[in-house]
Amino acid sequence: MDEGVTRAENGFLDMHGREVHAFSMEMANVGFQRMADLLTAMLRSGSWRSFADGLGSYSFLPGEFDYFLTQRGIRREDVMKLPDIDAKAVLEEYMDERRTGEGAYRRPVLQARDENPEVPGRPIEPFGYTESEAKYLFNGTRSGGTGHREALGTRVRRFTNTGSATTNASSERLPPIERVRRSAIRLSDEDLADLIESLRQEQRRRRRPG
Repeated sequence: MDEGVTRAENGFLDMHGREVHAFSMEMANVGFQRMADLLTAMLRSGSWRSFADGLGSYSFLPGEFDYFLTQRGIRREDVMKLPDIDAKAVLEEYMDERRTGEGAYRRPVLQARDENPEVPGRPIEPFGYTESEAKYLFNGTRSGGTGHREALGTRVRRFTNTGSATTNASSERLPPIERVRRSAIRLSDEDLADLIESLRQEQRRRRRPG
C-alpha cells in the first residue's frame, strides 16, 4: 500500500474510518476463507457507507459496495476467486450493475467518482457494467468492454436468479446425448459427414469380438 496514501488516510479517521482502515490492512494479506468473512462482515457493518479520513468524507449508496472495494484496492478478480458461492451471492446484491442509475441504490461510476474524494492510484471502478455504461467508460478501447458484464460473473448471477438452485446454464444440465445432438446440428455439412463416419467407425470397433 502506498505510504503517502496511508498517512493521508490515517490523518483524520472517524470511527467508521478506523474500521475501514483496519479492514483494508487485513484484506491485503489473507486467504480466501478469511477474505469472504471480512467482506461480508464489512458489508453488514454498514461502516463502508459513510466514513472519513485525511482525504475527506466518503459516501456510498447501498448498491455501491464494489465502488467502495476498488477504492480500497480490492479487485474484482480477487473476489471472483472466492470458493463460497453463497457469500458471493450476498455481495452481488450490493453491486448489481443492472440497477445503475437507480436513485437510492447505485450511481453511475463517474458520478460516484465526482462525489467522493480521489484516492491516488485507486480510482473507483465498477465490478459489473451494462452495455451502455461500458461504452462511455471504455470508449470502445477495451477488449470486450462494450458488452454487459455481471458484477461477479454469470455463475453467481445464475445462482441468484434461480433462487440458489444452480450455477449451471440450462444447456449444462441436459443429458450428454442431447448436448451432443445440439452440437451436431450446428455443424457444417462437411463436418457433420466426418462426425457420422467417425461414429460408424466407433460402432464397428465396438462390435469386434474381444
